[in-house]
Amino acid sequence: MTKSLIKSGVLAGLLGAASAFYMPGVKPLTFQEGDEVPMKVNAMTSIHTQLPKDYYRLPFCQPEGGPRMASENLGEFLTGNKVQSSAYTINMMREVYCQILCQIQLTKLEARNLKMHIRYGYHNNWIIDNLPSASVGLSDAGEKQKHYAGGFPIGFVDAASGEKRDAYVYNHVNINVEYHKPATGEEGYRVVGFAVEPMSVQHQFLGGYDWDGTSVEGYTKGLESCRSGVHMDRSQIQANQIVEEGQKVIYTYDVVWRESGVAWSSRWDVYLSEDHMIPAQVHWYSITNSILVVLFLSLLIVSILVRNLRRDIAGYNAVAALTEEEKEEEMDETGWKLVHA
Repeated sequence: MTKSLIKSGVLAGLLGAASAFYMPGVKPLTFQEGDEVPMKVNAMTSIHTQLPKDYYRLPFCQPEGGPRMASENLGEFLTGNKVQSSAYTINMMREVYCQILCQIQLTKLEARNLKMHIRYGYHNNWIIDNLPSASVGLSDAGEKQKHYAGGFPIGFVDAASGEKRDAYVYNHVNINVEYHKPATGEEGYRVVGFAVEPMSVQHQFLGGYDWDGTSVEGYTKGLESCRSGVHMDRSQIQANQIVEEGQKVIYTYDVVWRESGVAWSSRWDVYLSEDHMIPAQVHWYSITNSILVVLFLSLLIVSILVRNLRRDIAGYNAVAALTEEEKEEEMDETGWKLVHA
């Protein structure tokens, strides 16, 4: 899924250098300050099941009026992609701090499904301006690290819970968007980077406010787990959001904008090199391996064809060497006469 997006991105990068023409779907989008930058959600994926699942089959926030399908071609359909609109509102150059998206009280069925998908290691695949989301997580050394393939997980399983295997949902995301100002002098900004840092936060309203999840008042109330004017950080988290029946899960998000020196035509380079974590030789090894496999299979097919051809020629030569009587006997035993009741 991500590979198909990477291929289209590489094509976009190659064609982006040519200003004479643009193919449909590859023309760079330029946003003015304050313009809405649509974010879409794709089907969830897991390396354990290999089965893509619809994003909205789980208890996640839905856009007003329900999700809408993005344009889908035959290739996306065959690969299991299902790109839809999202409830997240992102505007160019506008920072967002711990914005409440919605609140969902988990039913027994919703809690069970969410647990199952978390335990199977399902990942979200979000898209901004045709860029798939990178995932920001922690390395073994405790440092932040980006991964550019496979999206980001929808939650995690607490290893310390033993056989219970308690599941926690990532109900807060820091959406990091990098922008670049075109060197051509064109007014506006272009998106050149997109990463999501997921977190699990057990939100509580200030003053013990109890929200029903529908009233407008709840969207304006403050949260104890968020600081005003400060982006969410893992050090602020006091408790994670467990997935259990009856739990009220409050979904929130931050939007962080950062200027980047990467041009629009080069924005896919990090997806190919994993931000220089993968050496360029790996790609050459992959290309060489593919060529050798193709050559081996071609030689195998040629050898089978040559063997069959030699056998047919030998049969024709044997028939030519027969006497007239032997030819008549051979003709009597061929064709429909060989069919017996």
